[in-house]
Amino acid sequence: MWFASVAVLDEGGYEIVRRDASRNEHEVTTATSINDIARDLTIWMASRDFPGRPTRQATDF
Repeated sequence: MWFASVAVLDEGGYEIVRRDASRNEHEVTTATSINDIARDLTIWMASRDFPGRPTRQATDF
């Protein structure tokens, strides 16, 4: 099981929580740029396991 959450901080900025129990990962960070948060979370989520998602195959061109 994995999840990510973003909360608005009273003092400004955002708190980002990422947790992936299957990889024993738990990270809490802060940031101020919504664009950076969106990019980082998109990359992080893309590397997570999704049930039923086909496995990637490398292709030589």
